[in-house]
Parts: sequence; C-alpha cells; structure tokens
Amino acid sequence: MTPFRVITCVVLLLLIGCDQSVDKQKVKIALNPWPGYEYIYLAEQKGFFADQGLNIEVVEMSSLADVQRVYIQGRVDAFASTLIEVVQVVGSLDASVTVFHIADFSNGGDIIMANDSIKDVKALKGKRVGAEIGSLGMYILALALDKNGLSLSDVDVVNVEQLDAKESMASNKVDAMVTYPPFSTNIIELGNMKVLFSTEELPGDVIDTVTINSELMSTLPDDWLKRFSMAWDRALSYAEANPDDAHKIMAEREGLSVEEFRDALTGLTVLTFVESEKAKRSPKTKANLKKVCQTLKFAGSKDLDCPKIESLILFE
Repeated sequence: MTPFRVITCVVLLLLIGCDQSVDKQKVKIALNPWPGYEYIYLAEQKGFFADQGLNIEVVEMSSLADVQRVYIQGRVDAFASTLIEVVQVVGSLDASVTVFHIADFSNGGDIIMANDSIKDVKALKGKRVGAEIGSLGMYILALALDKNGLSLSDVDVVNVEQLDAKESMASNKVDAMVTYPPFSTNIIELGNMKVLFSTEELPGDVIDTVTINSELMSTLPDDWLKRFSMAWDRALSYAEANPDDAHKIMAEREGLSVEEFRDALTGLTVLTFVESEKAKRSPKTKANLKKVCQTLKFAGSKDLDCPKIESLILFE
C-alpha cells in the first residue's frame, strides 16, 4: 500500500471508518460536461464515494439545459450547475433546494466566441447570438452586453444548445455563441474564431454548485455532507498527486485530449471542502444569488418571483 493510501485510510478510520457500510439511499447526481464537475466523476470512478459509504450515481447529461430538465422531471435527486440553473429550477418547481457544495468559480472558462470578422462585444449589435435560453448562456450574454452599453434587445438571441454549437457556427446559423469547454474547444477547431468576452471579466459572478432536493437532504445521515466532501477532497488530492491518470479519466468524459482538458482547467478555480464552506456562507454568494435572479428576470427569460426564490434556496 502506498504512503498516500495509508495516510488516507488512517484519516478515514479516525473520522468515519474505512469499512463503513454503504448507505441504502442512492443519490443520483446529474452532470453535464464542465471541468469543475469532473472531480465528482473522478470520485465515482476511483471508488472514493464508495470508500466513504456513499451510494452515489453520476447521471451524465449533455448540457446544462438537460441537467435542469432531468431534475425538474424528478429523474435525479441532485444536479451540478451554476446558480443560474438553480434559480431556474426553483422558479419552475416552486420547491426548496439545498446548495450543499460549491465546486468552483468560473474565471474565464465561460466565453462568447465569434468569427474574427466581429471585432468586439459592441459589434454584436444586430447579430445572431447563440445561447441556451433560460440558462447560463443568457445570464452571461446579458451581463456582457450591459458592460458594453447594449442589452438583449440589441441582438437576435437564438436558442442553441451546446451539442449544436459547433454546427451552428460552422453553418452560419449564428454569428456568435455563448459557450464553455469542451464545446468551446470544438468551435476553435473551425478556425478564424476569437473570444469576445469571458467570465474573467465577471470575477465571482459565475458560481458552479452541487444542489440537492431539500426534502431528500433532510432524510440523509447527518454526516452525509462530510463524507461527500471527504470524497471530493480526495479526488482533488488524487488529481494533484496523479495528474496523468486523473486528467485522462476526466478528459475522456469531456471528449478532450489531456492537454485540452488541462488548458480548460485554467479558466476556473476549483474549491476544497473548507473553501466551499466559506463560499457558501459568504455574503457575496447571497448577493450573487440576488443578482442572478434579478438579471434573469430583467432579461425576460422567465417570470421570476425573486424574493420567494431566494428564500427557497438553502446553503448547507
């Protein structure tokens, strides 16, 4: 047994126990391709959740819109998404959810891409911009336009899901696209593409979370979150100690090369359990939640009762 695994097992024995039986309650978590969520997939693949006695099943989806749909339809118990999708889910279901983990902050990973004939965001006026309507794309587009003296009414927003992003750009169905890795990597392959805007210009505004049905959360063991977080931190530690193996596993699910995956990771800040707990309790996170709801309401993507929605989103 390697020193790393010896230390890990000692920690587990002290805090929980390496031989703990697996929870009977299965928790299905929906994930779309995004580098920050891959540590959940890595934890599942390496057996870190099972080692913690957790019965977690990763349900792979193709986009944030799909993640929203399967949760609203009741086909999963939890989902990884930005706060934007959390607001949309609560607005649709009128039921409380619990944000139990903050996975990362997008610091450049989410972008607006266009062909190089479009000089900047201001040049998008009158252009067709692809985005997942009612999801992260609309939020980023609204903020990007606002920072450049424009609004959503100044562009022609076309509903394009990420799986169709490359084809839509290649066939000129849209002039620009709000996107993120691995889909942005595919668009770059078309050539003559440039980044007009990224979340690097929105520090702290795009928060990637893991959220669960609040009623289900109340039925789980009291130490469930601690055990989830230990598995998460172990995945982060494993990726740091064994980057070749970890990045290969995560890159394959994203459909990227290891080099492309590593490049995508530079556009986000992944949080440890302690950092996540601090972020969940930060007044800035609550302010961000309010900003998200108000921006989506202003953008007209959905009729939202923001005070009510904010009260139904719990951070535990």
